[in-house]
Amino acid sequence: MYKYHIVLDLEMNPVAKEYKNAYGILKQEIIEIGAVKLNERLEIVDTFDCFVKPEFNYQVTPYINKLTGIKSSSAMNAELFETALKNFETWIGDGSDIRLYSWSDNDLIQLKTECEFKEIPFPENMKRWLDFQKVFPRLMNISNRRKHLALNEAIKYFDIEVDSKKAHNALYDAVITSKLLVPFLNGEYKQQVKCVYDFTHLSDESINTLGDTCGGALKHLLEQMQLESFAT
Repeated sequence: MYKYHIVLDLEMNPVAKEYKNAYGILKQEIIEIGAVKLNERLEIVDTFDCFVKPEFNYQVTPYINKLTGIKSSSAMNAELFETALKNFETWIGDGSDIRLYSWSDNDLIQLKTECEFKEIPFPENMKRWLDFQKVFPRLMNISNRRKHLALNEAIKYFDIEVDSKKAHNALYDAVITSKLLVPFLNGEYKQQVKCVYDFTHLSDESINTLGDTCGGALKHLLEQMQLESFAT
C-alpha cells in the first residue's frame, strides 16, 4: 500500500502555428495543473492547483477558454512550465511510496513530451504512474468497446454527482477522478461489478429489481447499456 496517492489532471492550450518547430512537435502546452493527495486511509489531505504560462501562444484560445474557463490573463501572468513543474514536484514529496493516477495516459504523454521539448528533466517522483482509464474496464468487467470510457461515463457506475459547470477545471476533475479511484483502492468496487453483472444477466421477469440492486445514475447507465445491446 502506498503512503500517498496523487490524482492528477491537466488542461492544455494549442501551440500557435507561427511557432513552426513547436507546433510540429509539441502541439499543445500545459496551462493548468490540478491534483489531490490521498493518504493511506484514502482521505484527501492536500490539493495542488496552478496555472502555467504558455511559451508558444500569446493567448488562451477562445475554444479552450470556453471549455475550461481559463482566461488569457490568468495564464499569461502565471509561472512558466519549468517553475510550475518544480513546484508540483516539491508538493508531491518523496516518490518512494507514492503513486500517481490520471484518467487516460494523455497527461503523462504531454508531460514527457513537454519536458523533452523544453529540455526539462522529468521529475523522478513522477515515474510511478497508473493510467486509471485503461484498467477501469478490466476491473469492472465491461466490454472492450467501452475501454476508452470518458470520465463522465465511468462515474455513472458509482453514482458520483458532478457539476457540469466545473468540468475541465483541472483540480475539480482531479477530485472527481479521486472519488472514482477510492472504491478501487479499498476494494468496494467489487460490489458494483457484481451489480453490473447481475443486471446484465437478469431475466425479463427480474428487470424490475434493478432499482433495488443499483441506484441513481448507475441504474440509468445500465438501462442504456441494455438498450445498446439490443440495438447491436
